[in-house]
Amino acid sequence: MKVACYTGTKNLYPLMVPAVKSLIKNTTVDKVYLLIEDDDFPYPLPNFVETINISDQTWFKPGGPNMDSPFTYMAMIRAALCHIFPKINTILSLDVDTIFLKPCSEIWDLPIDNCYFAASQEPSRCRGGLLYCNTGIALYNLKKLRDGKADEIIEVLNRHAFDNLEQDVFSYLCQGFIYDMPSDYNVTNFTVPTTVKKVAHFAGCKDWSKKREYLQYKHTSWEDILANR
Repeated sequence: MKVACYTGTKNLYPLMVPAVKSLIKNTTVDKVYLLIEDDDFPYPLPNFVETINISDQTWFKPGGPNMDSPFTYMAMIRAALCHIFPKINTILSLDVDTIFLKPCSEIWDLPIDNCYFAASQEPSRCRGGLLYCNTGIALYNLKKLRDGKADEIIEVLNRHAFDNLEQDVFSYLCQGFIYDMPSDYNVTNFTVPTTVKKVAHFAGCKDWSKKREYLQYKHTSWEDILANR
């Protein structure tokens, strides 16, 4: 089963919808989860898009070294996905500032059986043999992460502060078990330049919600999105 998830605080709720629409339009996703801070989501969603209130999560305590980060605990919660979804073995995790541009259901077929996750590298941070990846778009092998690696990542995030939260820790602790995902699936100013642009990721763009690609899906109805499913 092809499963995807997004995480978001209240201010990101309206921005989640166009992102999810683009995913559904361009992939054969079976189930989408939105990890949010409320019991109810204030926007209509199709029945295979489900919300989960994680505001009472216990993996990251108030006052922890990364809890005041501008990225919030909603980014770190990806380290706990294998526990949130104990019956799911693979999940595609996506930032809200991502838009699928072209059909690419094959993203779920990346060869990660022996890897903890697949994500696109950020070359400027790949120093000294380190494969450093941008986890704004990542395919996680939840089955393998249950071998204790996820708990190790959570424990480190609770002990030390990091500029890029779970992205830093996943990259540092999973060396040798990361699949370098083609940047076609994560087109940013930080990943390897590519002419094959399948998924736009507006990381670092303050005005990304005004981008043409984003507005296209903001103004597309659910009826049109679901017409060919």
